[in-house]
Amino acid sequence: MKKLIVPMMFVASMFACTSPETKKAETSSDKESGTFTSLDEKSAKVKQFLEAYMNNDSTQIYANYADTVKIYDQMANRQEGGKTIPNPGGKAGFAANERMNHAFFTDIKITTDNIKTFVFSDGRVHTGVWSMWTGKGKYTNQEISVPVHLAFIWEGDKVVSEYRFFDPTTLVAEVAASQKK
Repeated sequence: MKKLIVPMMFVASMFACTSPETKKAETSSDKESGTFTSLDEKSAKVKQFLEAYMNNDSTQIYANYADTVKIYDQMANRQEGGKTIPNPGGKAGFAANERMNHAFFTDIKITTDNIKTFVFSDGRVHTGVWSMWTGKGKYTNQEISVPVHLAFIWEGDKVVSEYRFFDPTTLVAEVAASQKK
């Protein structure tokens, strides 16, 4: 009998390890829960946005952003009541701003290997980018590398707002250097 117990325990544990999970997933009322992936259409579009930006091509902005897109970043330093006010200009203003970066820097690159789309349980869709931006200043001749985090907020197939987090020190220095020459 003792000789049968150990093999039976072994067989039982093997069966338990190969059996499919039958426990039902718990539903959550947490609106901040959801799923994420990097293999979706929106993540692929954001990669296209970044590749177009590196090539000083604003066609992706005109094709995929809402006319009234709101861009939130610290460059404007516009705060009211503890909230950031978006940069004015909508899609056209944002496209002009992105092209202007190429007036101050050459060889602009941004890594595109860490892009994820989040689909929240309440239906919101955001795509996040964790990246390194590099370029060479046209006026300071300095090689620059800056960590960047971007968050794209979608409504349907259009970006309605974008949040940009990075240290603007080198950009501000390059703009200042351009005014001296």
